[in-house]
Amino acid sequence: MAGEWRSASQSAGCVYWEANWFGDGSEGTGAMVSTCYRQFKATSGLTLALMTLTGGCGGGTDLGPSMRDTLFFTFTELKAGMGPVAVDGDVVTIDYVAWLHDEDEADDKGQQVDSGVGLEFVLGGSQVIEAFDTGVVGMKVGGERRLVVPPNYALGGTGSGAIPGGSPLVIDVKLLNLQPLVTDSASFSITDLRVGTGAEAVDGATVSVAYAGWLYDASQPDGKGVAFEISDSNGLSFTLGTGEVIAGFDQGIVGMKVGGERRLIIPPELAYGETSQGLIPVNATLVFDVTLVSVE
Repeated sequence: MAGEWRSASQSAGCVYWEANWFGDGSEGTGAMVSTCYRQFKATSGLTLALMTLTGGCGGGTDLGPSMRDTLFFTFTELKAGMGPVAVDGDVVTIDYVAWLHDEDEADDKGQQVDSGVGLEFVLGGSQVIEAFDTGVVGMKVGGERRLVVPPNYALGGTGSGAIPGGSPLVIDVKLLNLQPLVTDSASFSITDLRVGTGAEAVDGATVSVAYAGWLYDASQPDGKGVAFEISDSNGLSFTLGTGEVIAGFDQGIVGMKVGGERRLIIPPELAYGETSQGLIPVNATLVFDVTLVSVE
């Protein structure tokens, strides 16, 4: 199995890395508490498919170099599971125990600082720290992993409870269960949140929009379930009515004026249908809040 290392981030003069393994045609990356969030992915799922991470590695193998004064994110397979493989978008349930990283102790486990039983979250959905979101990918149900976690994959410079700010951790994780993520159903709808005063969007015009997207969950306010996407500051530009984006966008933006905001609820037949896209499962109903930035 061939491997490649690439830089993930840089903090306080130390470069941290994540492992990417492609030996079986898939990619595996090595991710605590449900009150911590990472930034949403800024990729445009409206126009580009997102790659689903489905990789894993052989049991008992440390992934990553050991270098003085620099801690890398690594994981070790302690026990190979026999169930289905966890991928982004799955609802996973785990048990975990976390310790402060201490090179002078066995397995680098210093003081125990946290544990959880039956923690459930959407993998890749920014509901937990990066160490969990990334480190559980590729595990099989029943499997166990040990994660070595630099601060930027945990709480960063912010402490919590017994965990001081800037602390690296060791976390043992057991994957108990997983199930596919599904959405509730709803019809296509358009709601004007604010009426704009600028140029009107018509078919054939080049429009630029800023937006955020959620999986539809009827039990949540405004139907906003798991957030799967937010546009960057430049927004998304496309020619309206030409099929460059999902049909729900082509239909839902017509008639908006620059400066206006709309909420679109888009059923799967006007979105991605039976195709999954990153955190978006098959046959998903979506919610978008859209602001029309410009019309040309």
